[in-house]
Amino acid sequence: MINIRVILPTRGLVFTEMLDALLGNLKGFTHKIYLSADRVIPDSQNYLIDQALHDNPTHLLFVEEDTVMPKNALAEMLLLDADIVCVDYGVGGWSCITKNKKTNEILWCGLGCTLIKKEVFDKLEKPYFRSDKALLLNFWPDVKWIDAGEQAYGLQDIWFFMKAREEGFIIRQLPGEAKHLQLDQLGKREINKGLHQISQKPVVSKHQEL
Repeated sequence: MINIRVILPTRGLVFTEMLDALLGNLKGFTHKIYLSADRVIPDSQNYLIDQALHDNPTHLLFVEEDTVMPKNALAEMLLLDADIVCVDYGVGGWSCITKNKKTNEILWCGLGCTLIKKEVFDKLEKPYFRSDKALLLNFWPDVKWIDAGEQAYGLQDIWFFMKAREEGFIIRQLPGEAKHLQLDQLGKREINKGLHQISQKPVVSKHQEL
């Protein structure tokens, strides 16, 4: 039986469109949502994973507060029956997915819309996500890590997916693209009746390969 646990680390703000799309995808599935608003990345992800694994889920669905899942994405991801399935989205116009240019294999991806089987976490050591280690890309394909310091940000997905691949797990991509939102301006009573000004970040137009 499919048992979904949603990992939703937030910075204190969740976009309504994102939540509406998430709940629509979860309809009909046994699920529970774990969220945090008072922990920094990647501590929030590691904390929520530990909580979710106590429920013995079959899958962990990672979503981010500003990423809108495509309609029926979860059902289609489950049909692929892969260790890890991701949906692409734009980050400054760049794909959140990095591939091996020789084999087209996905090396790592973002966590805005990613489904991971529980068995992946059973094989990996804690902490699952780290941002204090950086991969030296100029040595690629040799894998060399360096200390990135306590202030590093945005490296946690690279660490996790590289470690998962070392254990033999495969990352697959679901066709399509998630919408990536941004908050342009907080709502004010004197401006637009207090509505927040929200727009979509640039869609994917550039791709990353190593």
